[in-house]
Amino acid sequence: MMIANRLVVFLVILLTNYACQNLAPTVKEKKPNVTTRVVFLSGIIAVAYLFSGLSFYLLLQNRFVYGNQVVTNLVSAAIIALIAGGLCLLIVPAKKRFLTNDLKKTTLVSVFLLTIATVTQFPYTDYLTNLFVAVGMYFLFSCALSGVHTRNQIATIPPILKGLPLDIVTLFLFYLSFSFLNGVFFNYLF
Repeated sequence: MMIANRLVVFLVILLTNYACQNLAPTVKEKKPNVTTRVVFLSGIIAVAYLFSGLSFYLLLQNRFVYGNQVVTNLVSAAIIALIAGGLCLLIVPAKKRFLTNDLKKTTLVSVFLLTIATVTQFPYTDYLTNLFVAVGMYFLFSCALSGVHTRNQIATIPPILKGLPLDIVTLFLFYLSFSFLNGVFFNYLF
């Protein structure tokens, strides 16, 4: 993945976390906490993202490419992403407890962005490896960033650093720490 594609993945991770942060329960409400909601939502998005990536791979395997390949791949990936996101939202258990209408919309937008930004850019020879790494990176980083948000509520951090600047630095540090595992991110940092 190029740096622009990684930034889109980071944007979707931030979108997932901020959407769930806005639904934090008060003390008297019996709703799922933010971390549980982030894990549930990012799990749904990861499954839909994996399903759309595998469907796009099958589309490439069957050589269902017509016309201008660049445009056809993007349009096909977009349609597959919307169908995969919709199907995952239909069959997911406990969606009434964990998902609101805003989180359902977030799911569709997130799967669409992830699929368009990454799936169409993977090299055909290592497609499945790249897909599984991207899905795992999204899910793991989303859950870890939720834990960082929980810890930041306790820590004494200056207000100027809280929020988006700290989240972006944290995501890049996550990425750097995982890029040193030999071959996980294809032997290069950026």
